[in-house]
Amino acid sequence: MAIQQLKAAYLQIIRAAGLWLLLLAAALPAACSKQEKEAESGYNPPAMADRCVVLYMPGRNLDYFYRQNLNGIARAVSSTVPGNGRMLVCWQPDNSRTAVLQEIYYDTQSRQCEIRTLKEYDSFAAESPAGVAALLSDAVTAAPARQYGLIIGCHGKAWVSRTSGNLSMNSADPDRQPEDLWIPAPGALPTRSFGDSGHELEIQELAEVFTKQRVRFDYLIFDACFMANIETLYDLRNAVDYVVASPCEIMAAGFPYDRIIPHLFADETTREALEAACREFWEFYEYDWDTIADNEQSGCISLAVMSELEGLATAMRNVKQGTQAYFDLNALQSYEGFNNHLFFDLGCYVEKSCGDQGLIDAFNEQLERAFPTSCRLSTEQFYSAYNHRLNLIFDDYTGVTVSEPSQNSKAPGCQQTAWYQATH
Repeated sequence: MAIQQLKAAYLQIIRAAGLWLLLLAAALPAACSKQEKEAESGYNPPAMADRCVVLYMPGRNLDYFYRQNLNGIARAVSSTVPGNGRMLVCWQPDNSRTAVLQEIYYDTQSRQCEIRTLKEYDSFAAESPAGVAALLSDAVTAAPARQYGLIIGCHGKAWVSRTSGNLSMNSADPDRQPEDLWIPAPGALPTRSFGDSGHELEIQELAEVFTKQRVRFDYLIFDACFMANIETLYDLRNAVDYVVASPCEIMAAGFPYDRIIPHLFADETTREALEAACREFWEFYEYDWDTIADNEQSGCISLAVMSELEGLATAMRNVKQGTQAYFDLNALQSYEGFNNHLFFDLGCYVEKSCGDQGLIDAFNEQLERAFPTSCRLSTEQFYSAYNHRLNLIFDDYTGVTVSEPSQNSKAPGCQQTAWYQATH
């Protein structure tokens, strides 16, 4: 009996040990696979990349569209894109007070696009210049490169200060309460002109962010509304070499990243790459806009050569000091759906308001240098969420706006801008 009990106990121990070994064996393949994947990762970042593109997407209001933008980048990434470059993304996928810095890359082992997190920020404020400067500095440190480009995807309202209140379709209506402002028309399609109130960065603060970097960014692409505005761009004239932006609202879908990213890493000059990006943006909204839901055939874009803006300010000052002509404000090309317009075409404004053809010609020559015609691209109409319709663009499109002639209640604020003071 004692022998049988001992044998039974022994068999129980053997079974238990065998079961434990089977469980261990079952667990090992998964662990080994993970270790092998990490050990055999098909990505070795270059010690010094040729180019680094940083996509900064602050805020949460456009989160769905941000994720679609990242999907577009993933479609663009291949064995040759970004090649010897780096593609970084700074965004807030969880909430408006945290952020992550990630890299999108091509893995030669998995033969597909992968994403890895370089740094997590437990506390991040998109409205803090110091915080944004630190984030971009971290990106530069994480990805040493010979050239840098920055894309900012967010809401935009040009030079309008966050402290001056917001805008709306009826912004001139004295009966509207402040909390009612910056509201789209009923049923409006989503654009990048409103949202994430309280997390805004002033344009002057953005310029300071650039000056705090130990490297110079060659270009800035604004995937945001209204940023091709002269009062806005003039504040950035010493910060970057080129700016790509839209004078009107950009549909919430934003740029076609699967089309523009390859150009930003191609073996061509910065200007050639940005010209191609402008063309891809326009072609998408001209021909393929209906491949995305809740979209419109609305795409206006331009390229600003920042080194030419001082010369443009001089030409504008000469215009203001010359003979002035009477003009009808309603005859100016506008670029939003407000009842009382705030953003007018700069070239159109000079043509209508200046009484000296020689000064007009001189201004237009400098305007061509500052905003090349080859990059002034637009659909025949633009969509505005503020009147929920497509608005015609006449023959006056020069790709950049000005607020000086506006009678909007917010317009006097433009007189505090560096552009206004340099031209008056």
